[in-house]
Amino acid sequence: MTLGNKQFRRDMGAREAGVVKLYGRVVTSTSGTIDSQVSRGFTVTKTAAKTGRYTITLDTNYNKLLMCNVMIQGADDSAYTSAKGLTWFVRAVDVAANSTSAHLFYLQFCDPDGSPADSELPDGTIFSLEVTVKNSSIY
Repeated sequence: MTLGNKQFRRDMGAREAGVVKLYGRVVTSTSGTIDSQVSRGFTVTKTAAKTGRYTITLDTNYNKLLMCNVMIQGADDSAYTSAKGLTWFVRAVDVAANSTSAHLFYLQFCDPDGSPADSELPDGTIFSLEVTVKNSSIY
């Protein structure tokens, strides 16, 4: 299926029209800085002056964000001494076709211990994203 200049593969089993899945992988270095990333359909940047926050900018507008799933991959064998940054949620979703912004949302990592404060991921963490968006107004 081709929409605009984008070619989409059919999502088998979706009961809604226009469901699109986008995938990416981000490798961090120190203090949450992005060392490298591979993604198709969006880019990830470290949000300036925010602890543990990343801006996810979609390459085009969509009707809505249906889901964002994150898989955090830690070091191969090192013990984790805290749960720093191992919980996440989405903030400020603005992906709609009538949006005046850059079609983005934020991914916020936080520390689930005690009161969940915004927190950087441990150095060298890899996180993978699965972003599901709606590309049609038909239900």
